[in-house]
Amino acid sequence: MKTTLISFIAVIIISMIALSFTNKATEKNIILIQASDNHIALATLSKSANIISARLKDFSTDKFKVTVIPEKNRIQVEGMNNRDISAIENLLTKKGRIEFYIAYNQVELLEIVKGDRHLFSLLNTKEVRESDSRVGCTSISKTGKINQFINSKVSVKNCRFVWSDFSDSTNVCLYALKTNLNKGALLTGADIESVTFNKEKTFKNWYTEFSFKKPAVKVWSEITKQNVNNSIAIVIDNQVICSPVIRAAIENGKCMITGNFTETEVKLFAAFGSHGELPVTFKVIK
Repeated sequence: MKTTLISFIAVIIISMIALSFTNKATEKNIILIQASDNHIALATLSKSANIISARLKDFSTDKFKVTVIPEKNRIQVEGMNNRDISAIENLLTKKGRIEFYIAYNQVELLEIVKGDRHLFSLLNTKEVRESDSRVGCTSISKTGKINQFINSKVSVKNCRFVWSDFSDSTNVCLYALKTNLNKGALLTGADIESVTFNKEKTFKNWYTEFSFKKPAVKVWSEITKQNVNNSIAIVIDNQVICSPVIRAAIENGKCMITGNFTETEVKLFAAFGSHGELPVTFKVIK
């Protein structure tokens, strides 16, 4: 009897441990996101779910299940691989607004601020050349103070200051972008026809290729023709993700972006660029 009781208790303990591990694994494979708008229409929520599904399909070969929970203004996603969890959360929560700007270099920026170097003194500029598209770099913890200075002291027409991607938790860089006579970006994600990515055969570096829709082809041609050897900043959700140098005029509306990109980075750009912006913002709640 005693042996039977001990065996029974052992079975219960083993079952509880197994159930605990199962629950944890299940939790890790589910992300729940909440819409910022408490009165979002079902059609808008469904459109968001469709965009998210398309992004995930482009990003990974894993099978995902995207479910709309309309009564709570939520979307649930199941099936992600734990190694990609951070990238997946970006695909679910970033609006994916893409913008193209010509970036000022240091010499140009100094001219329009009339030689005032105060902003430069707040940043690390030791590794930044005068022809560089970066104004300077700093730690994330110092960006708030620099933003305060820019908002209160720096008055520059036709210029927008934007930080680089915050995915690097130790260092970010500031860019000064030309705003086309206060009209905003030169082109946006709405002008993009398609985005793909691939890997070079020789150096094995990842690169991105995108093509513009027909109405934007001429605009892109003029932009590249007038800005050979200048940097064009590509901005996603108010963060510069890269600033490649224009090497020649591009007449056919297509472009290849090369650089020190990871596979995840090019996949994210393709997923954002191919499916448009989310109509509403979301945050992860689970």
